[in-house]
Amino acid sequence: MTNTQKIAEYIYQNYSKKIPDEVLDYGRLCLADWLCVAKGAIAENAARVVYATTKENHNRGKSTLLLGGVADALTAALCNGTLAHCLDFDDTHIKSNTHTSAPLFAATIALGQELGSSEEDILRAFITGFEVSTRVGYGLGEIITEKGWHCTGIFGAIGSSAAACVLYQLDQAQIINALSAAATQASGFTISFGTMAKPFHAGKAAFNGLMAAKLAKNGFVAQQDMFALEGGFIRALVQDKSASLTAVHFDQWEILNNSFKPYAACHLVHPAVDTIKKLLTFTTINDVQSLEIEVGELAMQVTGKKSGKPKSPLEGKFDLKYCVALALKGSDLTVEDFSDQAILNQETLQLTDLVSIQSSREMGYTSARLHAQLKDGQKKLVEVAISKGHPGNPINWNDMQMKFNHLVNNELLWISIKKFGEQKPFTLFALN
Repeated sequence: MTNTQKIAEYIYQNYSKKIPDEVLDYGRLCLADWLCVAKGAIAENAARVVYATTKENHNRGKSTLLLGGVADALTAALCNGTLAHCLDFDDTHIKSNTHTSAPLFAATIALGQELGSSEEDILRAFITGFEVSTRVGYGLGEIITEKGWHCTGIFGAIGSSAAACVLYQLDQAQIINALSAAATQASGFTISFGTMAKPFHAGKAAFNGLMAAKLAKNGFVAQQDMFALEGGFIRALVQDKSASLTAVHFDQWEILNNSFKPYAACHLVHPAVDTIKKLLTFTTINDVQSLEIEVGELAMQVTGKKSGKPKSPLEGKFDLKYCVALALKGSDLTVEDFSDQAILNQETLQLTDLVSIQSSREMGYTSARLHAQLKDGQKKLVEVAISKGHPGNPINWNDMQMKFNHLVNNELLWISIKKFGEQKPFTLFALN
């Protein structure tokens, strides 16, 4: 059995497979995160441009648009997927470096509404898509990103396709065609980070995955072994052959290894921010003369070479010096810290001059090391091995409720999310 066939068989078996309660609960946690970051982004220009551009498709379907109204499932997936990634505050699966929920819930909910699916089926579809997306991308996240690809645009589309297959109840031949049609639409470049195009990658991944499943349902035939370990898919993404796909083994639930963001910025800045927060537990900002921060090579590549003087709020989310300066001020790096007014704050901009960034092969995705020179001559070393929100230092439901209340503050909606997945028609009453 080929790698591709194993994935298709897994999806097919998940139509009726019992999913553990712990996994279902994590799926609900992902929904809480997805919904709060999406609803918290309703003023974001990227989402509003996509929404306005698709206006001719509005009121032509049953799927809710979080910015208002309804549309066909494809349009809703595109709009809501973009919206969910606008704040760059959404969850991330580290091994695949993919913002999995942003496209996946957008596609799953949109199609679920179109089909009148139950909450139980939508949650099952989401979890299946999550497992497929992260298994295909497992271990490839950092290297794919280093090559200039945005993993969310690639693996998010594959996961969205897998979820749609569950809701459509496709046979295994159709599943293979759907997954392959999703994979061949691989898209999104890291050069677009800090612009409207980055959240658009998530919306397009939802659209691409859903379109792929719709095509397969209607007889579309695509490549039959897209996920061969040394095949064309991975060779196109990693042309120097420095990485291969991992043979899939669905022997554990990858959703339990998902990570959630406590800060409204790129995940790669979080370890450094945590070192500052740790430093401020035993000294003050007024005592600091200079700071040198060691981060992983990927964090350096994506966020560490910026000036500390972002020209836009989106750029600020990917500027490590700016984010560190916010933390020095005692900020929790909320949405408000990445506004047009906030990035002009002179106190923040002056603090960025205290910070220098170095890359270190010792530092991974979740770690950072801080060397602080204090004005009294003392030197302090602060290390963070696992930043807040990652497996090993996870966010719980209480943490998530604080994040949710900051962005949404809707008690009825919060209660409905915690009960999501019951066997009943899916109405989305709480999303409006």
